[in-house]
Amino acid sequence: MSTEKSSIRWLKESEPALDSAKTDIERAVAEIARDVRLRGADAVREHSRRLDGFDGPFGTPYEAALSALDALDTGVKLAIEESIRNVRRFHSLEKETLLDREWELSLGVRAGFRYVPVDSAAVYIPGGRYPLVSSAVMCVVPAQEAGVRRIAAFSPPGRDGKIDATVLAALALLDIREIWAIGGAQAIAAAALGAGEIGKVDFIAGPGNAYVAEAKRSFFGTVGIDGVAGPSEVLILADERANFKYAARDLLAQSEHDPMARACLVTTSEAFARDTMNELASLLPRLSTTETAGKSWARNGAVGIAGSLDDAIDYANSIAPEHLQLALANPRGALENCRAYGAAFLGYSSSEVFGDYIAGTNHTLPTAGRSKFSSGLWTGSFMRIMTHLDLSPDGASRMSGPGETLARTEGLDAHADALRARGRTSL
Repeated sequence: MSTEKSSIRWLKESEPALDSAKTDIERAVAEIARDVRLRGADAVREHSRRLDGFDGPFGTPYEAALSALDALDTGVKLAIEESIRNVRRFHSLEKETLLDREWELSLGVRAGFRYVPVDSAAVYIPGGRYPLVSSAVMCVVPAQEAGVRRIAAFSPPGRDGKIDATVLAALALLDIREIWAIGGAQAIAAAALGAGEIGKVDFIAGPGNAYVAEAKRSFFGTVGIDGVAGPSEVLILADERANFKYAARDLLAQSEHDPMARACLVTTSEAFARDTMNELASLLPRLSTTETAGKSWARNGAVGIAGSLDDAIDYANSIAPEHLQLALANPRGALENCRAYGAAFLGYSSSEVFGDYIAGTNHTLPTAGRSKFSSGLWTGSFMRIMTHLDLSPDGASRMSGPGETLARTEGLDAHADALRARGRTSL
């Protein structure tokens, strides 16, 4: 999120995003992709050994997931079950909007479309700094609700070659039977191309580090992807009635994701802004994630004062944040003027952390301004709209003449002949 070229007066500005490592990441991912394309499973094994210290076997038996579930803390299990329940309810309701339709456009001419799920999908569940159990739920559930027949889960192994136990337990609760202990760009390459026992998929979803994001981008076209995710973001728009203690905690929640995460507050009240900054400063040293959150906030945190709510909304529309919190007295009124965001959270109580975990909406969202042209993960992400056309002989005959004229205008004689053949006086 940029703080440039806005009407906001900044008490704290973020540093410009650095792309210095981008070329190195692209080069490293291209090398892995090329190697997997040429050597398949052997290349996956070698890159996994080099990067994760594990060279297989990569397949994780479903029984291992069930064992992890048996050993799971009861409170954690209940929380994951509630998350699955809420996310499934929301995404099943999304599915209800995806209705096959057909219309008679004119006499003898019927056209329509069907929603058809992809046959197979891979979901990537990050490990690393924080094994994202919630991402298993957020990626698997919409694929299941869409009706995807084969869902393969990929997650990085630890040095012991095992996926995080809580992630495994979540996959058991989701009844995922195909589980691969592979991470990074080599996992995306294996899913996109197929490698040994790993069958190629049609679609890849899920967050990951910069190497995973670049691998997904590079394979787009070979497979479908949910999007290219960058560092996570939140923009909070707040008025003077908002709770600064909530705002400080929400900014830190975003900051602790990653040193590159970006958290921003824009408010119409300078007193609120300063109270939030002071509260954040007092909270930061107490966090177990203080090192990551501190780096993120120091480098990427921003606090600004808007002359009016309209100015704040204009800024929000210009940067198109991943998460947009409207801590306002009339959030629904403001929402009507917000045109680009991954997910919005309305009112003083609706923190984006509820969307991260438990409320039901999806947390896999466009970052870096991409919500201006793309959407977050939803049930429809795993489906395709397939159109069809049904012409009666009379309907075809009526349109053959104008169609033939257009075809001959383009110089395509075979097209013209195929159209003319449907005319009443032809073949």
